[in-house]
Amino acid sequence: MDDLDRFEPGLNTFSGIVRVWATSTAEVVTDSGLVVFLDTRGQPPVPPGTRITLETRKYRACHFVTKVSMR
Repeated sequence: MDDLDRFEPGLNTFSGIVRVWATSTAEVVTDSGLVVFLDTRGQPPVPPGTRITLETRKYRACHFVTKVSMR
């Protein structure tokens, strides 16, 4: 991975119940009670109430430059 990779290194695994699964986003309540918000673009839909295990990658924090001033 290089510095321009938009994801943090490593994978995260979650198990839980689907609360909401829309076209490009989802919410899963994990076994520990944490609600995980997900980007699901490109994944098949999963019905609410389904128990699943997910492998995810976290987006790297980033700032979008709107203006540069040279001093």
